[in-house]
Amino acid sequence: MGTFDPLIIGAVGTKLAWICAGLLAIGVALHAISGVTQHRSEIARKTISLSAAALATSVLARLGFSAVELAGDMRGAADLLPVVWTVQRSAVIMTLIGVGALAFGALLSSRLVLAMGVVAAASAFGMTGHAQGVAVPSVAGLIVALHVLLAGFWATAPLVLWPRKGLTDDKLAARNKRFGAIALTAVPALFIAGGALAVWFGGGVSGLFGSTYGAVIASKSFLAAAALGVGGWNRLVFARLLETDPLKAKRYLGWAMMADGVLFLGAAIAVTLATTVAAPHG
Repeated sequence: MGTFDPLIIGAVGTKLAWICAGLLAIGVALHAISGVTQHRSEIARKTISLSAAALATSVLARLGFSAVELAGDMRGAADLLPVVWTVQRSAVIMTLIGVGALAFGALLSSRLVLAMGVVAAASAFGMTGHAQGVAVPSVAGLIVALHVLLAGFWATAPLVLWPRKGLTDDKLAARNKRFGAIALTAVPALFIAGGALAVWFGGGVSGLFGSTYGAVIASKSFLAAAALGVGGWNRLVFARLLETDPLKAKRYLGWAMMADGVLFLGAAIAVTLATTVAAPHG
């Protein structure tokens, strides 16, 4: 296959869309559940609903393109769709269950229903891919789900902490403080879960060295560490500055959140490559 093989590009693109949409839907719902944002507010409910719709669209697009990839072209995709459905059925169904719960949770302003949707959507990521190819897929799936939950909370920080118009200085400072308090526990757990999965899927520490999978995971770890540095700067500097000089703090916070967004996108691309074109036991 060539470097710009459309099948590879399509596989990576649809998988990336599923990952990004999943992190977005899970993250904005978690922020509402945890009190970083107001779960009853109109903007939170609309954001959750739209992100849930994006997640449903992306998982179905991934299902359809998987059939195209397996067939090698569009003409034979329909015949192979049942085969792909057999493989991805559990993940697709669980994702759609999560989407439904997120949509109803937003409609009803129910944290409990939102939580159900978050758990279902995150669990779907552990029902496919490398997690199903190890000796104990159920345990691997649980760790993947936990990793996705934590990643979603962290990766959507640029969205909820963005100093947008209409968000008062007091509310922005309260969001920043609440997010920082939760992140103190969530981010270390995210790195631990991610490291455990990398070693497990990579066939041990030695399997990560000299392999394409190991190189991609190293890139993802570097980007995540850089995002952590931006987050630490935010907590140590901007959180206090929001209380003493809100105008200056919001200007710098906007740049920091933009940098975080780029880093998170890079990490998502790295994860996508690691689970599509890079073999875990290279």
